[in-house]
Amino acid sequence: MRKRRVYVFAAVAIFAAAAYVLGWSTLFTVSAVEFKGTDTELRALVVPGEKLARIEPRTVIAQYKKLEWVKNVEVSRNWINGKVTITVKKRVPIAIFKDRAIDDEGISFPIPDHGTSGLPVIQGPNLSSALAASKFFTSLPIEISQIVDVVKIRRGDVYVLEIKWGEKSLEVLWGQSKDNALKANVYKALTLRAENSDIRRIDLTAPHAPIVK
Repeated sequence: MRKRRVYVFAAVAIFAAAAYVLGWSTLFTVSAVEFKGTDTELRALVVPGEKLARIEPRTVIAQYKKLEWVKNVEVSRNWINGKVTITVKKRVPIAIFKDRAIDDEGISFPIPDHGTSGLPVIQGPNLSSALAASKFFTSLPIEISQIVDVVKIRRGDVYVLEIKWGEKSLEVLWGQSKDNALKANVYKALTLRAENSDIRRIDLTAPHAPIVK
């Protein structure tokens, strides 16, 4: 019986000592905080000098994920050197809709500071249609997508493109998202013809019988 009491006392003492070391002593404190995956200055939720054991990664993650442009966050604690590493995965914009960026999940967020060069502006009735339009845009042959400024959504999933054409803007009634490679070839053939140098509009809804105006 006496041995059992000794074991219980020893276990309690060890637990108390461990709790003190982890939660109250100067050991196992945060020595540095490192952010990865972003150059954006974030509000400090973890500061040097804090106890590592008192940092709850799930709480830190939940706070940073409130930022609209943040897709995911990972928090790791190094118990040897005291460094806390916060890895941020940013949302990647694929288009601009109503002066906000959207990603491949259809999430809308503020336009990043680094800009959105090369991304199309989507004009449509709602976010879901804008997401569909952005996926249509990425499916286009690169020689077409790289010159598109605006993608307009019309009734019946019909798309109209505003395309940079030299110093001018050309409106291309693309139609639905089908026969895209064929339409791209027809577009190139039409724009290479000298007699089409002054056109302002191309209708490719029927690529075998295109119309220029």
